[in-house]
Amino acid sequence: MPQYDTPMPGKKPDPDAELIAELQNDQPGAFEKLFHRYWRMIMALALSHLDNTADAEDAAIETFADIARGIKKFRGESRLSTWLVRIALNRISKHRRQQNRNLNTISLDDCPEHALTTPPLETEFNTRTEIAKIHQDLKRLPRSQREPIILRHILGFTPDEISLTLKIPKPVVAMRINRGIKRLRQLHHQRRGRKK
Repeated sequence: MPQYDTPMPGKKPDPDAELIAELQNDQPGAFEKLFHRYWRMIMALALSHLDNTADAEDAAIETFADIARGIKKFRGESRLSTWLVRIALNRISKHRRQQNRNLNTISLDDCPEHALTTPPLETEFNTRTEIAKIHQDLKRLPRSQREPIILRHILGFTPDEISLTLKIPKPVVAMRINRGIKRLRQLHHQRRGRKK
């Protein structure tokens, strides 16, 4: 299994430390606790990359199978959520290749609204309707911009965690997020212009 647990400079203590210990010691109910805590996050990530809910569910379930096989190798050198997302991205990528997916397509149509709750991307996007439209506009962004925006503004990852997860330098993370947000803003203003 690929190594996902790599050090992150200045990392904070993992709030999941107790759960990690339970998982690594095969405590009854530990995996179910992990599943309930992180299913929505993994499913939202899968839905943001795959074409429909059934494919996303398959990828998410396969992700948890990978996690079960690899949890004893987790060394705690990154946050548990960072490690899980890296496993999920790897599984989603394999799933896309198996299904001959177009790497630039995205569908958030089927994603449960509660799985994507997040503060507004920008102060001008401040209503529930506008946030829903932003999620629709994400499908029009290239994957290189879409992934860091999802990790930052939907899943709440820090720039350091995004850099570690996507294996790109932090300045590149910032650049891609800024370009993606600029494009989302353009799409938002185009929509408003059409309404006038």
